[in-house]
Amino acid sequence: MSDPLRREADDGARRHFWRNYAAHSLEGGLFLGGMTFVSATTLLPTIVRTLHGPVWLVSLMPMMMAVGVLLPPIFTAHAIDRLRRYMPMLLVTGVFQRLPYLLAGLALLYGAEASPMLALVAAALAPLVSGVFCGVGFTGWQQLLIQTVPQRRRSGLFAVRCVLCCLIGLAAGWVAKVVLAARPGAEGYGVLYLCAFGMLAVSYVAFATIRETPSTLAPPDASPGLVANLRAMPGLIARHRQFRRYLLVSTFSCGVFIVMPFLAIHARRVLGRPESWLGELLMVQMAGAIAGNVLAGWLGDRRGGKAVLMTGAAAWVCLAAASTAAASDLAFRAIFFAMGFAYYTQMIGGMTLSLEISPTSQRATCLAILAFVRLLSMLTAAGISAAIGNGDGRFAWAAGATVLSVGVALYLAAGLREPRGRAAA
Repeated sequence: MSDPLRREADDGARRHFWRNYAAHSLEGGLFLGGMTFVSATTLLPTIVRTLHGPVWLVSLMPMMMAVGVLLPPIFTAHAIDRLRRYMPMLLVTGVFQRLPYLLAGLALLYGAEASPMLALVAAALAPLVSGVFCGVGFTGWQQLLIQTVPQRRRSGLFAVRCVLCCLIGLAAGWVAKVVLAARPGAEGYGVLYLCAFGMLAVSYVAFATIRETPSTLAPPDASPGLVANLRAMPGLIARHRQFRRYLLVSTFSCGVFIVMPFLAIHARRVLGRPESWLGELLMVQMAGAIAGNVLAGWLGDRRGGKAVLMTGAAAWVCLAAASTAAASDLAFRAIFFAMGFAYYTQMIGGMTLSLEISPTSQRATCLAILAFVRLLSMLTAAGISAAIGNGDGRFAWAAGATVLSVGVALYLAAGLREPRGRAAA
């Protein structure tokens, strides 16, 4: 990009900073908050189990949206690297990202009795289809975030988004408790899907208010085609040692998905609680998430993403180990509080570190590599989870596998150099 255009972009980013910061915060908080009405960690596995879905599908539900998000970037990164503006593409994909929740809600509310299989398919595929449309432009959204929010503000932004999400999640937990007590089964879940869609629709309006300036990262025709870009990826990984190590950290961090699908199901089985109790667990989880977000925002803006990521990983190791011995209502509430804390600190640390540790010259491609490796790792974790199952005595094996995997990630993360304050390339 020429110097005049670069100066124009930098001036525009400074001029619109607070507007964009508020829009990113509101959009992200509303979108993530909407997702808590059909929480992937607490509600979705139970929804699929209630609709008589197979064990392998139950094990996939906590990561179903992520699977959709992480697959497309490897095929779209070369095109994203050519773009100077990202909003037009993101506004189009954003519409289709939200519609599946409307369709799933209607299918559960009005079609479950006539066609239980249709209800199951709609409920299970909604996060996957939504994730695919999100994934098409995911690295573009990350580039948009980089050019509209300065480095030292990003951890704080992620935390603000997630705190808003968790506040909505507290309300969502109460709504889930009331709805599932009054209308248990598919009908109640349909109402929750429609609540999620309502929040997602409002988040789209907030996103549309972002003011974008042209990207300064690369000229429009600076990236290769799809095949050439795919061939260049192994060399890109080989040249950057810290990026390569972070790929391993991300891989082993996905061990959380081994125990996650069956944690709420295990808690209900041990205590014999009804479906509506999941709403209480969701509220406790959101309270823990708020605590995690506050810490992650403060620590991340001051120390960078590494410290936040390691804090979340350590919390996962502790809660997975403790879950095998939990036998009381208070113990499981403490575990779900810790899960909310761990999930969001690890997520914020990972998002911050991903943006800053990726080499600048081909950031979209590096982010796509990270996404693809994480996708394979999550699917592997789901396979391990499904193979272990959730029968009597098997939950401890799932928890142990999570402790081992995340423990390795924690060890590898300790060897990373914090990229904050230096050029990632």
